[in-house]
Amino acid sequence: MKRRDFAKTTLAASLGASMLNLPSCSFPQKGGKKPSLINNIYYRANTFSMVPRHVAQDMQWMADHGSNALTIAISEQDFLHAYRNIELICSEAAKRNLKVFFVTSRWAGVFAGAPKLPSIFAALNPHTWSLDKRGKPHFHSSGPICSIYYPEVFDFFISSIDKAFQTWDLAGIIWDEPKAYLMDYSMEAIESLGENGTVQEHEVNYCRYISRLNDHIHRNYPDKTISFFAYPYLSDSWIEAASEIRHLDYFGADGRPYAKKDGEGITSTKKYILGEEKSAMRYVRVAREKNLKSMVLIENFSMKVSHHHVVEKRLDEIIESVDQFAYYYYPRSCEDPDASMKLIADYVKKYI
Repeated sequence: MKRRDFAKTTLAASLGASMLNLPSCSFPQKGGKKPSLINNIYYRANTFSMVPRHVAQDMQWMADHGSNALTIAISEQDFLHAYRNIELICSEAAKRNLKVFFVTSRWAGVFAGAPKLPSIFAALNPHTWSLDKRGKPHFHSSGPICSIYYPEVFDFFISSIDKAFQTWDLAGIIWDEPKAYLMDYSMEAIESLGENGTVQEHEVNYCRYISRLNDHIHRNYPDKTISFFAYPYLSDSWIEAASEIRHLDYFGADGRPYAKKDGEGITSTKKYILGEEKSAMRYVRVAREKNLKSMVLIENFSMKVSHHHVVEKRLDEIIESVDQFAYYYYPRSCEDPDASMKLIADYVKKYI
């Protein structure tokens, strides 16, 4: 069954059940603790083909399968070229009572997100680039990373945040994988940290930078929800510093939806949701200690059918352990996208 047929079939089944006063789904066993947010990562606006009925079908699928939120990526380029795309998504989501959050996708190279595009701001402001110890710029897969120590970078974020919230009907923001683990030796960083600054001090400054951005959001858009997630394998000192970021509602990490021992032989990633060490559950535990709501984003992209049995063993445990459960809606590079989505759907529907 193809993706659109899958969406149509599911929608028809749901509508038929409602007309007969039957529940929209039946499952042998209802789920346990329900997350307050079930969030679909929906990186759709960044395509050149935007079919309105497809967006409507996607939104209906999410609503029918227990979701109450979705997240889009807003890149710097989208402010120029995807205004109507994002407006369409927000409009169709509102019809189904779905909240729309956004990720600051690759803005100045400071955070992650998708698609992996180079930053326009970074290209135009090379004097703000973060540098390594040799004075060479830090690069990742989407280009140079700007330094948080330059006032121009902070001002760019503030103006972009304002533009996003004032342009579209967005319920909140998600800070996605800050690039804080790369020690910064740019001129402004050295002025702030000194010649002998440490990675731990830099991480604290990164978190203070996010706090200042959150201060602006909290002051000017007090009804907006703020979420944060980072790499699960970072240091305990980083997690502690990140948990002190001001005005956070949800705090967590992303990774593959199982433990490292489950994934032996099928993946080479360092990012896992479960496990005793270096997993997303460390963030969940700290969130509880700090009276924050917890969050995990499962990386269900690049899944092979042979991986499904491992995911099935762990999904209930993951979903019931957090306050916000997020997953990618029809993500990239899955061997059988419909089968992968059905696997997630069957578990999430239990929490309706």
